[in-house]
Amino acid sequence: MTDDHQPITKKMNEEKRILGIDYGRKRIGLSISDPLGIIATPVDTVNRKKVIERIQEILVEFKLKKIIIGYPLRSDGEKGRSTEEVEKFAQLIEKTFGIEIELWDERYSTIEAERIMRDAGKSSSREKRKVDMIAAAVILQSYLDERGGEDKV
Repeated sequence: MTDDHQPITKKMNEEKRILGIDYGRKRIGLSISDPLGIIATPVDTVNRKKVIERIQEILVEFKLKKIIIGYPLRSDGEKGRSTEEVEKFAQLIEKTFGIEIELWDERYSTIEAERIMRDAGKSSSREKRKVDMIAAAVILQSYLDERGGEDKV
């Protein structure tokens, strides 16, 4: 069988995905795209101290082509107090894994994640871990929607 006639499932498993990260001082939310780069799915929320280990596990499970990290700009579009911390984190991730990193405007991602939780009948104040990974999915979905598939392999 030639490469052109591989089963669809095999081709999909070979496609690279994009990891989305919502960086926080205590917890970091993680999400991942589907192989076609259309849908972002929440994956996990990890303690900041364990994020490198968790990203390594995700790299073993999925082929990643890029990591999108939420960039905390102020509502006026200027850098806020957390932007430098996120920039340092992005440099660490890029140096550690050698994967392309892109910072993506995360304004209102947590508010949107909390709205999603409320709409699902969940308390965002009691389930902060879920809010963080949903916020990561909101950031990644915003990126995927804006790019309209231009990052496809």
